[in-house]
Amino acid sequence: MGESSKRSIYGDAEARRRRTLDAAAALLDEGGYAALTIRSVAKRSGTSVGLIYQYFTDKQDIFTSLLNESQIESRSFVATIPRDRGVAALLAAVLPESTRQWGRVGRFTATWRDIEGDNRAERESVREVRRTAREYNTELHAALTEAAEAEGRVLRDDPSMLPFVLSALQGVADTIVHNWAADLDHTELTRFAAESLTRAITVDDRSRTQT
Repeated sequence: MGESSKRSIYGDAEARRRRTLDAAAALLDEGGYAALTIRSVAKRSGTSVGLIYQYFTDKQDIFTSLLNESQIESRSFVATIPRDRGVAALLAAVLPESTRQWGRVGRFTATWRDIEGDNRAERESVREVRRTAREYNTELHAALTEAAEAEGRVLRDDPSMLPFVLSALQGVADTIVHNWAADLDHTELTRFAAESLTRAITVDDRSRTQT
């Protein structure tokens, strides 16, 4: 088989996998985790059930692939944000991306955990999701640390700091995705959340103020 033929087959396979994941994301948006079945994904993506099974073990495998992809994209996005404008600016940049990813797949994670229960514990795909989640957390923590240093501040030395930030990001994202605060401009909510979080998690760097 020629090199061009190999690339064509590989490209077709990647395109089919991409269509499958996009179809799954659309089904999640319309009907939640319960709407995600192999048959419904095959129909939406315009392919056969047999082809779906060539790439994914079951619906849970499709979902974890989406979740893993979301976390990888989020980490890559955080890595591109400038640190020199401070923590509030960094968080204000993170929030729209967090909202996009939360709306696409993150908001269904609790339902997935409740439905699948122990069936998900030992899967390789779930271990991969945990790994990429840790990588995202590490990237975000490093970004916050560097942004704080850029404005003469440091992060609070507390193990609850990062979980608090992650919870706040999810909470704001959920409010925007579900439009819980319909009378509030989302830009203003993002600004307020970023500034409030910054005050909560940073303190003056005393080492810079000591004489």
